Formats: sequence, C-alpha cells, structure tokens
Amino acid sequence: MKTRRAKAYRQPTVLQQVIRNLRRLLSAATRWSQTISLKRRENQLRLCETLSLGDRRFLAVVLVEQQKYLVGGAPNSVALLAKLSAPAQTARLDDEVHLL
Repeated sequence: MKTRRAKAYRQPTVLQQVIRNLRRLLSAATRWSQTISLKRRENQLRLCETLSLGDRRFLAVVLVEQQKYLVGGAPNSVALLAKLSAPAQTARLDDEVHLL
C-alpha cells in the first residue's frame, strides 16, 4: 500500500525571518531618508585656484570664512604666503605674478 505524503509546509528558519525583517527595515529607512531633507553644514574651506609650479610645487588660493589666503606647497611643506583681504590686493598680486 502506497502512502501519500502530504506536502509539508516549510516554516521559514529564524535566519530567513531575520533577513526578511532586515530587508523591510532597510527599505523603510531608505524611503524615510528620501522624504526628509537634511540641512548640510556649509563648508568653511574652499579651494579657489591652484597653479602648478613643476617639481611637485604649487600655489593655491584658499577661501576660509570669506577670507582668501595664498598658500604655497612643496613635497615636504606647506606655507602661508599672503593674506588676500581686498580685491585691490588681489589685483596687485596678479600684476606681480605676471611680472614673473
């Protein structure tokens, strides 16, 4: 006599349940993060311009809290060369650079 096996309903394992719940949580968190707008902090430091001088040396104009600085760099050092506070100083610096 043949016995028919009833298809056993497979209960999900604990690991499968945890994975399913984590996926649901991740999906909900993604939807939530897309609906809110986070206010980003404004950057306090901005690189305005750079000029390569060769031999791994450079000049850079850096803006820090509405103040511009001229910075020079070499492989082993970085130095503050000038504080550029007004447009007149920037124009004068441009004239000096063109003389080089």
